[in-house]
Amino acid sequence: MSTWVGAIIETAGRADFWDIARKHGVDGSTQEIPKYVLIDFEVGFDLDASVRLAEAMSRDLEVMAIGFVVQTSADVHGVHAFNKGAAIRRLVYSRDNDGWVQMEGTPQPWERAYFFDERASTTSDEGNRWPDMLWDEMSEQDIARYEAARRVGEASSVMDLMHPSSTAPMRRVCESFDVRPDRPLGRWKKRSFLSRLFARGG
Repeated sequence: MSTWVGAIIETAGRADFWDIARKHGVDGSTQEIPKYVLIDFEVGFDLDASVRLAEAMSRDLEVMAIGFVVQTSADVHGVHAFNKGAAIRRLVYSRDNDGWVQMEGTPQPWERAYFFDERASTTSDEGNRWPDMLWDEMSEQDIARYEAARRVGEASSVMDLMHPSSTAPMRRVCESFDVRPDRPLGRWKKRSFLSRLFARGG
């Protein structure tokens, strides 16, 4: 997967969740309303669609929502979190722009899953998987810094070591919200002018 655009939306158990989602161009594949829903995007070149949807649904439902974009071919990650329509966290990484180009807001609980793979290890034991956020070659001092941050689940002090290059970090975030990365319950696609007009009139 070279590009993955999605949004994780808190539903608050609202019976009108899918009605509100439809007004924003989301087709649901179920009528069930779990605690969180993953929405996939048919975006073309509109990579900001997930961020706009997360902000709008966070505002309309008065909930937390995350919009994200991952481009593995260029090592680009953008993660934008909202609460009741207000931006609370923005993380943007670009390999071609020397790493983290935007870090705004307060670190959120889900970032533990994003930055730290608890099934990976920095030890040299045979069979251990190396953490996907780290370069292969690191000094002992940097490994010690990383391990200290991992123990408390807070990456702010080691952002210089963090280099997302795959979908794995966002897959872990999905799993932390108990949503399956490979089974989104909704799909967004850009609406035609007429459908937007009717939605506005409704």
